[in-house]
Amino acid sequence: MVNASPTFCDVQPAGLWLKAMFLAIAAGSFALVGVNTGAAAGLAFAAFALGFLFRCLRVEVQRETVSVRFGPGWPRRTIELSRVIGVRTVRNRWWYGFGIRYTPHGWLWNLDGLDAVELELNGGKRFRIGTRVPDELCAAIAAARDPGPTPSSDAPTA
Repeated sequence: MVNASPTFCDVQPAGLWLKAMFLAIAAGSFALVGVNTGAAAGLAFAAFALGFLFRCLRVEVQRETVSVRFGPGWPRRTIELSRVIGVRTVRNRWWYGFGIRYTPHGWLWNLDGLDAVELELNGGKRFRIGTRVPDELCAAIAAARDPGPTPSSDAPTA
């Protein structure tokens, strides 16, 4: 039976600058009301929807998986730890941005900041997870990949 409770969980809220940007787009769309009311309403709705979807980034490390999800649980990505052949902390370039991006280093899921953990997957692919606590996330993934020795059933008991 697989333990469903996470061994590591971090919820990174969207930065103030990101929230302000979505709000500015929504508020700015009303400047278009005199030009095109439908376009203004559509732009405001899109800004609020993106703000809702990307309000936080949740990372969970479990015994066999790492899962990453934005906001209400979508978009989401789950990676089997059996596919991970390496893990390290990295620092992203500022121009990689936020959200879901394809970078020269593979896919990046990031919400705020430049720190990340890079998973090297079998097949040569890489996946980066933006986080405020890269050392803790890296250690949790490394520990879940190699949980250490388990008590042997052949060992004598006292």
